[in-house]
Amino acid sequence: MHSFSSVLTHIATLTFGTILGVTSLFQPQLKHAIVAQPSVTQQHTATSTLVIATKKTPTTSAHKKKTISVIAVSPTKTMMPVPVAVLLPPQKTPSPVSVDTPPLPSTILPIPSLPIDEVNTTLRSSLVNILCTTKAGGSFRPISGSGVIIDTRGIILTNAHVAQFFLLKDYPYADNVNCVIRTGSPASTKYNARLLYIPETWVKENASQFKSPEATGTGENDYAFLIITSTTSGSPLPSKFPAVSISLDQPAKGDKAVSAAYPAQFLGGTTIQLNLFATSAVTPIEDVYTFNTGTIDVLAIGSTVVSQSGSSGGGVARVQDGALVGIITTATEGSSTATRNLRAITLAHIDRSLQSFGKGGLVSFLLNGDLQQKADDFNTIIAPNLTKLLTDALK
Repeated sequence: MHSFSSVLTHIATLTFGTILGVTSLFQPQLKHAIVAQPSVTQQHTATSTLVIATKKTPTTSAHKKKTISVIAVSPTKTMMPVPVAVLLPPQKTPSPVSVDTPPLPSTILPIPSLPIDEVNTTLRSSLVNILCTTKAGGSFRPISGSGVIIDTRGIILTNAHVAQFFLLKDYPYADNVNCVIRTGSPASTKYNARLLYIPETWVKENASQFKSPEATGTGENDYAFLIITSTTSGSPLPSKFPAVSISLDQPAKGDKAVSAAYPAQFLGGTTIQLNLFATSAVTPIEDVYTFNTGTIDVLAIGSTVVSQSGSSGGGVARVQDGALVGIITTATEGSSTATRNLRAITLAHIDRSLQSFGKGGLVSFLLNGDLQQKADDFNTIIAPNLTKLLTDALK
């Protein structure tokens, strides 16, 4: 038995086989709604469904610069959805570099601190399990991963290496691959979803690793968005989904964070389908990393019970207010959760990535335009070419 000293002891960290009831699909509107940009506020005051949280930074001259030490990212084992094989050792990391972060605009408001149990509850209520199965087998096995609802309209943020299975819906024949969204603890099937966006760059660079049991990567551009389309039971969708607030702030080494996911590495297929539990833990951010851009792109969040395959796409929220700052992507080598260090890409990296791809950044992507139309366009115009890359790799 392994000791997980960093696990939050007074939060209900789930152990397999302990049934704690299904998480409610509804939650009260968050009291501390923060709008990041005045232009967005003017256009979406009445209908905004995205909560942006940020820490307030003093604007005095003494606080105009904050130097944060970051280390260049080297490839680590991609936290593939279950099943997964042996992890590869990480490469040696270069020396730290410095980043200067400007003060936040005075128009951005802080949200007050929240009790740790409320932070944990909010994060876990927005957590989803993504389960993809096949009707008649094929060139890959069913997978289980994690994701986080970041918009009350049912927008899920997860990893590209999880969402890529949505591209294989019709492989090798129509409707062979079925991906569903599950919630609660134990996880139960609730919703259908489809791809809203996955970076083309990530698929092109990683399609060749699709069948590899030892896929590695830095986590760069390893994100995707899903949009919930219907319930699996045929009942109406809720008017609002439980969603966690998001933050584009740059976390610092030593900050405390809560991570939550549906880890499943040590479970069998039947247990995953019938008795998969959400798990959460609190740890300090042990290091921060950059994709050679001088920005904080990756967080090292330590070794906990969450450090398992299946946690891919799980959320990392800062302790003081529960705002989501990252999603779990990779892990260092380790034979057990006690010796495996999780890494998460920051939402700030996702924001910068979306800007570089002409999507206007995270807030703009989610709040501007019709999301269903964006999903239609993506699945009609972009997805077929990405699907071909994956099917070619499978052949």
